[in-house]
This record gives sequence, C-alpha cells and structure tokens, in this order.
Amino acid sequence: MKSYSSLLRQIFILLLWGLAFYAAGLISLKFDDPNSPIAIVWFPAGVTVAAFLSARWREYPALLILFTLVNVLLDKGWQGNLLLSLTYSFLSMPASVAIAWVVRRFARLNDDLHVVLLWIAATFAISGLDALIVGSGYALANGLPVFSLFWRSFIADVTGILFATAVVMGFMSRRGTVVNKNFFTRLTGIILWLLLCALTWVIFAHDWPWLQNHAAALYFALACLPIVLVIAITVVSGNSGASASLLALGVIVIHFTDLRKGPFFIDGLDLAESLLLALSYLSATALLVAFIRVLRHTNNSFNPDTGRLTGNGVLYSLDPVSGSLSWANEISTLFGHLQPGMLESVEDVLQRVHAQDRDKLYNHWFSPDEFNKSSSLVFRIRGANGEWLTLVDSGAVQMASGEKRVIVGNWQASQYRLPPE
Repeated sequence: MKSYSSLLRQIFILLLWGLAFYAAGLISLKFDDPNSPIAIVWFPAGVTVAAFLSARWREYPALLILFTLVNVLLDKGWQGNLLLSLTYSFLSMPASVAIAWVVRRFARLNDDLHVVLLWIAATFAISGLDALIVGSGYALANGLPVFSLFWRSFIADVTGILFATAVVMGFMSRRGTVVNKNFFTRLTGIILWLLLCALTWVIFAHDWPWLQNHAAALYFALACLPIVLVIAITVVSGNSGASASLLALGVIVIHFTDLRKGPFFIDGLDLAESLLLALSYLSATALLVAFIRVLRHTNNSFNPDTGRLTGNGVLYSLDPVSGSLSWANEISTLFGHLQPGMLESVEDVLQRVHAQDRDKLYNHWFSPDEFNKSSSLVFRIRGANGEWLTLVDSGAVQMASGEKRVIVGNWQASQYRLPPE
C-alpha cells in the first residue's frame, strides 16, 4: 500500500512539474517573434533547473522525458515534423541539467551566498555554451545570421532561468516555516502584495503622455517602486511571499509590455529593446530577492557545529521498552501536515530517516554507553511533502518517570543542508 501511495505521489509531482513547464511556456510565447526560430525569453528553462535542483538523481530520466514531450506540445510546428521537434526539444534540456548538477556538486555546506553565486555563474557560462552550440548551430544549418541567434538564445536562457528558478525555488523552500508567523504579519504580507499588484498595474497599464514627453527618466524610474514593495514582502513574508510577489510582478509586466505599454516603451527604443529592458528588470529583481533571502538566512542565529536554528523546537519523550513516542509540541512546525499517528513509534521515525542516518539515530537513543552519546545529532528525515529535512536531535537524556525510565529530547531545524542522496 505504501509503495502504491509513493508511486501516486511521484506521478502527481511529475504532473505538477509538467503543468508548471507548460504554463511557463505559454507565458514565454507571448514574446514570440514569428520571424525568429528562437523565443526572446524562455521561462521553462528556469522551471527545468528548479526541477533538477530539487529532484533525486534517479528521477532525472523521467523529468527529461516529461519536459521533452511538453516542449513538443508548445512547438506549434510539431505536426509537420515530429522527429525534428523532438530533437530540438531534447537538445534544450542538457543545459538545465548541467546547471543543476554544477550547483548540487560544488555548493558548499551552509553557505547560501556561495550557492547563489555558483547558480548565477553556472547560468551565464552554461547558457553561453548552449547558445553557441545550439543557437549558432541552428543558424549555420539554416543559413541565418549566427551572431543574432546566439545572443537571442543566450538572453532567452539567462533571463528565463534567473527569474523562473527564483520563483519556483521560493515556493518549494520550507526553511522559512520553522518561524511561526502571527496573524498581523500574515495580514501585512497580504496587504503589501495587493498594493504591489495595484501599483504595478497603474504604472504599466496606463500611458503617462506628459512623463513620456517631458520626464522620460522619471517615468522609467517609476518602475523601481514595485521593486521596493517586493523587497518589503520578502522581508515580511519569507520565501513563499517573495515568490508570490515576483510572480505577480512578472505576470503584470509581461502582459502590458506585450501590449506595448509601460515605462519600457519610451521614445528611441524599438520593440526588441523594450522587451529586453523588461526581462532584465524582472531578472534583476529576482536576483535581488535571492540575495535578500541569503541575508535573512545568514542573520538567523545558529549553532556552528550543528547548524541548529534558534527556537524552542519540538520536545519528545520516548519509552525505550515499547518504542512509543509522544510529542509535547506541534510537530507540523517541522514536518508540515502529517497524518495522525505517523510518528508515534521509533519504527515510524526510522522508516522516514535517511538510510545513512538510521543507525546513528538508533544508537543516539539506545546506546548503552552514555559516554559515547553525542549531545546532539544531525540527521536527515523525509517531510510530509517528500522533501528531505535536516534536523538536530538535542539531548536524548534518560530520565525517571514514576517507576519507568523515558528518553527525553528535542528536535530543531538545522540551517545545514545535508545531501539527500
């Protein structure tokens, strides 16, 4: 039953990735130039990078097949030459896989700044190589201008990856959930998000003839006001709020830029230049949000040995004879929404713990040698939605409770991210 449930969950996650890829493709095609074989922006590349960053290695083949097929569906001319469409769709995947591999392989533990800088560097370097091979190769094969297609392919990949990856990874991140937000904080975030939507709509949906003709620089500077609100939402609402604000900003800017409205359509700029400004604007905002996330995580107090974040954590008591567990706090603050009874015994816990950490946790609890017990243990455990969490078990102290003994400890979130594989 559990294997069947796990299979359904994996299929559901694959369908969500396919839907996200398809929706990002539809948005990208709003910029489609019928006179060019390469779109000026390609947000599905960012969705692909996010998928490979978060997936297990063994899930890569299924994702490759899925994204290739969805890419074919987005190709309007696939009915004419299916084999050619499949070939080009598959050739668009290796760059995203390579970026994700570089980040996962070379990222330093507990160094979010290094992760972001590595992601940016890998995006520019690999996108450039991909544009040189695929974009220039297509141009040579079809007698088209090489330099023009190279830059178009490069800009499409870079802007799409920087913006879309930041949005998707923000929604997927659970690191901000260890801090409970009160009602006032949530309400403030919602109000700021509505204000962001309204302000962005006013700036980009309406023409301001006087500003366009007499104060073009001021009109262009108005586009900075939504960025200020995005920063405020990021600080107040965390990762999910930041991604929601980036998504709202991107949809509004893309929609009205496509209608040739907004501060990026000023005198002296043609359509392609204005679109490039809009995409650079969104990518720069996404990078700013990524660096703010790094600063917020860096400023959290944590134990340098375990990465344990400050906070009360979740207290537990364990009966070493029966193996039953009871929790003094709400465990969903660490795991998300678990079904009742899923962590009521040692066996339940060990089934969710990473295979390389099961013996360590078992010995942490039941080792007869008190002197060999560490004061805290860092281990990996699967959360409610399938992602790997890094937790710290502090204590595991044996105490007397009436006539029997119990093991008492505390679980807290760790800032460290141990590799899941």
